[in-house]
Amino acid sequence: MKKCFLPLTAAILGLILAACASVKYEGESLPALSSDTPVKFYLASELDKMPGVVVLGTAEYTARPSLTSKDIRSILRDAARDEGANGIRIVFMEKIPDGEARKDQINNTGAPQWNVSDNSDTSLSYMKNTINYSDVRDKEKTIYKTFVRAEFLSVPETEQLVEDRP
Repeated sequence: MKKCFLPLTAAILGLILAACASVKYEGESLPALSSDTPVKFYLASELDKMPGVVVLGTAEYTARPSLTSKDIRSILRDAARDEGANGIRIVFMEKIPDGEARKDQINNTGAPQWNVSDNSDTSLSYMKNTINYSDVRDKEKTIYKTFVRAEFLSVPETEQLVEDRP
């Protein structure tokens, strides 16, 4: 029973996240890809070296404060598959203040975490997945939602096999 609990919980959480996700997409749509088709994130410098990459369109997504960077990547991958894209390039990211929460509210929430760090960095890899709340000086912390703008790409299969990144 315990062996089934974690995968079942992950599947239910994924369905809830997907149901709550509203990715705004403008651009060309190709036939949807299957759920097991890999969708990879690329840097602009990587794409410059890859001939044949086509930008299909632009997607925008505003993530709730409780979503991690892994959740955001998963939502973007699912949206890209729906539009027939097998690659994503993050164009812009911004942290937007979304209220304040007391330390006890943040620690006692059922959410996986709250995004309370604003480093204003545009790289998805620098988003913090965990926060240390041991500092008792702050009575309240600002919580942030994350706005992401990304390009959905059609990457030739031969180019996509060059590097496999999580």
